[in-house]
Amino acid sequence: MKTEGVVLKSKVLGEGLRALSLYTKKLGRLNAIVKVQRGEFPLKYEPFSVSEFTLSQKKERFEVVKSKLLEENFPRNSEELNYRAKISRLVIPLPIPGNHKLFNLIRNYLKVKSEFELAYTMFTAKFLFVEGIFPQLRKCVCCKSKEIVGFSLEKGGVVCRKCAKGELLSWNRELSALTVKLTKEPFKKMVGKVKKRELKKVKELLLSHYAKRIVSD
Repeated sequence: MKTEGVVLKSKVLGEGLRALSLYTKKLGRLNAIVKVQRGEFPLKYEPFSVSEFTLSQKKERFEVVKSKLLEENFPRNSEELNYRAKISRLVIPLPIPGNHKLFNLIRNYLKVKSEFELAYTMFTAKFLFVEGIFPQLRKCVCCKSKEIVGFSLEKGGVVCRKCAKGELLSWNRELSALTVKLTKEPFKKMVGKVKKRELKKVKELLLSHYAKRIVSD
């Protein structure tokens, strides 16, 4: 099978042997073993690189037979490294099938070189939407009322005063509207248009919701 893939994680197992965590366009999330040949340039197996992989499968194990580097995203500094690593950590835990839209989303956001908090928050929102685990933000998740008094991690969405039970995160309609906008708009259009405090609240809610859904599933 030949498919484009993003290297999410790369671990050296021994001399010339690596274990790769990949997200591929055709096969989705998978782990693969590769034997790096002597004299072969290993950048295509480094984290965040995009390569074309030819894979063989033996039962549930994949092996890289051949590969070609398409683009490298080697971090130039610690900020780029931390940003790209956070994207990888969102994707790795999920058994995600191949999805061209998600593959392009990951590939494009790994290229970002500035405004990392905005980019990471927007990627998280878009990732949750594509994966079908985006929170209910427009209406009360219980009764569909448009009144919003907070966000329930347990219920996976905003709640009204009548349905507000248990622990709630601070939330309002303006933050819901902002989150939806961050999900729909392209990254470049939102640069410089979001206040840091609001961005932080959106990011924290999305990550908390993601963590809750992973545990629940």
